[in-house]
Amino acid sequence: MSGEKADGATGTAPGAHDTRARLIDVAERLFAELGIESVSLRIVGIEAGQRNNSAAQYHFGSKAGLIAAIIAARSAAVDGRRAELVAALRSADRRPGPADLVALLVLPLVETIDATSERTWYLRFLANAMDHPMLDAPWRPGRSRPPGAPDPPDPPGLRYLRRELKRLLPDLPDAEFERRMRWTSMTTFRVLADYERQRSTTAGAPPSRQVVSDLTRMLVALLTAPYPAPGPSSGG
Repeated sequence: MSGEKADGATGTAPGAHDTRARLIDVAERLFAELGIESVSLRIVGIEAGQRNNSAAQYHFGSKAGLIAAIIAARSAAVDGRRAELVAALRSADRRPGPADLVALLVLPLVETIDATSERTWYLRFLANAMDHPMLDAPWRPGRSRPPGAPDPPDPPGLRYLRRELKRLLPDLPDAEFERRMRWTSMTTFRVLADYERQRSTTAGAPPSRQVVSDLTRMLVALLTAPYPAPGPSSGG
């Protein structure tokens, strides 16, 4: 299981897999509802019904290890779907445009909600976790991470997205490109977290196709905005 590889806890005793899965489920919900900094590993263990309050520490080593395990457990379907979309773009008879590339980021995440009738927390978890140094690193090249933190996620689909966007935006300085990419990820996670919350708590959430369309157009406008920004217009 990819989640087990994330923190190196392999070869555990029978039943450990169920314990890890329970801890991951509970931690994802708590991180989504309360925020990353408000939830300790001890609280995760207690909420998961573990008699040993150090169970999360034992299985994941640190909060960064637990975050990595949640992502590993949930991202396989997202990365697989993104790989399908990348393959479709590569086989098309035209180069992808900005909207095609932004859809690689947005659509697989939205589909995690549509794929189940049960309540989900993953997008709210991502929105709260994205400021953690482990997730911040891919969007901030050269940024240091805490000692011992797991490597940040770097799926091939997102590497393709970045490479093709860079090709489409050759005049953007590197620093400006990185800023826009970071704002793109921040906007995506925050908007989709709100959509997930609406889907979980109200009957008035918009259809997912509308969310994908609106968010994609918003992000394309952000990424392709003129640079340098035009000055204020004169006249009245």
